[in-house]
Amino acid sequence: MQLKRILARDTRTATDKAIALYGSDVLIISNHLVNGQTELVVALDLPQAEPAATASAVRAVSLLDASLKKPGQSNFRESLIQAEWEALPTPEPESKSTLKSNAANPQDARDYLRGREIVDLVRDELALIRREFRLNQQTTGWQSGLSLAPAVQALARALGEASIPQELRALLLDSLNDHTTPAKAMQALKAQLTHALERPAVKLPTDGVHLLAGPSGAGKTLMTARLARHAEALHGAHHVAVISYQDVRAGAWSQTKMLASQLGIDSFRAADAGTLALLLNELSQRKLVLIDTPGVQMNERVAEVLATHADCSCHAVVPADASSATLAKLVGSGIAWHSLLVSKVDESTQPWPLLHFLSNHLLALAGASDGVGAKDLLQDFPVQQLVALGLAQLQTTSPQPNDKTPSGFVDQRAHRQFHLNVVSA
Repeated sequence: MQLKRILARDTRTATDKAIALYGSDVLIISNHLVNGQTELVVALDLPQAEPAATASAVRAVSLLDASLKKPGQSNFRESLIQAEWEALPTPEPESKSTLKSNAANPQDARDYLRGREIVDLVRDELALIRREFRLNQQTTGWQSGLSLAPAVQALARALGEASIPQELRALLLDSLNDHTTPAKAMQALKAQLTHALERPAVKLPTDGVHLLAGPSGAGKTLMTARLARHAEALHGAHHVAVISYQDVRAGAWSQTKMLASQLGIDSFRAADAGTLALLLNELSQRKLVLIDTPGVQMNERVAEVLATHADCSCHAVVPADASSATLAKLVGSGIAWHSLLVSKVDESTQPWPLLHFLSNHLLALAGASDGVGAKDLLQDFPVQQLVALGLAQLQTTSPQPNDKTPSGFVDQRAHRQFHLNVVSA
């Protein structure tokens, strides 16, 4: 098998394109937003000539359901690792040379690593789903015993239907007990979440060396451009520089150069740690140097940058609707994050995994993006805005007596107005 990447303006167009190119039986591995477009990663069957390393990652995905269906299976992680090793063929002399040639191709290497990350993400998501299911079973009796006022029960049902992690849902349901009106109950939810998300303030990076890291498709390159624009307004374009470090994605360097040229800022490309060290030495007189890193092999790239420049500050970039598994990888990486930058706030309606993550970790929020342009940067991003996003979704899903909106649709103007009202309250 081989992984192929398809870009289109939306998911439906990308799916139609995949079917037109590779047939109706094409296997879709992942679906991500990349620079405002939908990226589909699909798996293809190749006769006899498939790269062994890439095929192992794809076969592991295809064996995922089979490993779950085995009776008596107690350790899913061990079964998945065993499935990956069983999928690897024994290298013969000619296949070894094929593996070397594939390793020499940066695009093939990236596809393989991306495939492995997809397998890891699917595994972690399934583990979290199993954990959420167990927690739901344990709290079902407690939830049924809650004596909520009739006027608040619709809000409680909306909490139950939203994609809220079970621990956070139980905390929010408990805060509804003493309230008899939806307005007071909503205010109690806002107060509870705001209190849980209190954290020290941190400013946007304006001097020194800073790197941005995070999952693929999080919007790191555009966030780098936003920070560069912010610093350019303070220091001038000739005091700011941007470095793209080991990003081999198609079009990644072109995007960085285009964004930097629009701002009048110098941009550089470092393909290895040695080149990065030379660039940082040459740019030592600049007020601010921003390093954009790829989403693939995040830990390795960050470690290389820190080994080159120990005083570099690390900033995590995640979308507002990031999944619990993606956010857990930030903590499990062992990286000492200086701050968190939230992207795609304008596109998100379900920030609950991020709210749950922030309630359990004191990672400082430095800023966020609320648009698709380099100027759409929110400084001193308040946690109240994330809270407002979640509560606005509860408001739109709760039944309203005068609601004329058809079922399944959200009035975007009402959604935005409620969002603003909660922030200003």
